[in-house]
Amino acid sequence: MNDQIFLLAVTLFGLVIGSFISMLSWRMPRIMELDGREQLKSISLGGSKCPKCQNPIPWTRLIPVISWLISKGKCHHCHTAISARYPLIELSSGLLMLVTFALLGNTLEAWLTALLALWLLTISIIDFEHKLILDNLSLPLVWLGLLINTQGFFASPQDAIFGAAVGYMSLWTIYQIHHLLTGREGMGFGDFKLTAALGAWLGVMALPQVIVIAAVTSLVISLGLMLMKKQAWQQEMAFGPFLALGGLVSLFLIQLGWQII
Repeated sequence: MNDQIFLLAVTLFGLVIGSFISMLSWRMPRIMELDGREQLKSISLGGSKCPKCQNPIPWTRLIPVISWLISKGKCHHCHTAISARYPLIELSSGLLMLVTFALLGNTLEAWLTALLALWLLTISIIDFEHKLILDNLSLPLVWLGLLINTQGFFASPQDAIFGAAVGYMSLWTIYQIHHLLTGREGMGFGDFKLTAALGAWLGVMALPQVIVIAAVTSLVISLGLMLMKKQAWQQEMAFGPFLALGGLVSLFLIQLGWQII
């Protein structure tokens, strides 16, 4: 297949996956009180509805990005504005697929990288919107990383195991020290589990780079928001998206043979 056609195909596939991610990230935090079977049913069988009028959205109006643009961002029934989160998530997913395969080619490592990227996108959206990293997403990511690295795709099995353990314990230790000194919680336990997952995927040696990228970008954005008076001093800020960014950037750098740290 021609490279340009392949990149177009995976980008379109990314847009479709992005539509699923937008639905999943909307529903998962809202159904956590249900048992496992009811959660699965709600995610897999429930059709899309307008959040305002609850009327079903026909499949012809679920075409990624295009449907939102054609409807001018409004429900076809009640004309209530539909959040731009949906096309933005779809575009983000498509862009992740495009960048992944443009940089890494059509390889098994690229497909695994795309899987991690889309999984991290889902976690980041939920954490950004709800300040919550779900165990249903982070814990399977730990085990998947360990299983993948039994074949040494991104790290040796030993490095992956140590990465998971050190990833969890490093942020857990920072949390305990911060809590001891200030009496406040500096981060959530979900951040520990997400860092463990990144350690399982990338290996223990990549963790300093992941944490530095996450810490620096979160600090820069926090300071920028405070200077623009968009965020108050000591206001809680989701750290998961920055960990996801650090993990994904580190994974790309490792595969391209580059290292920051």
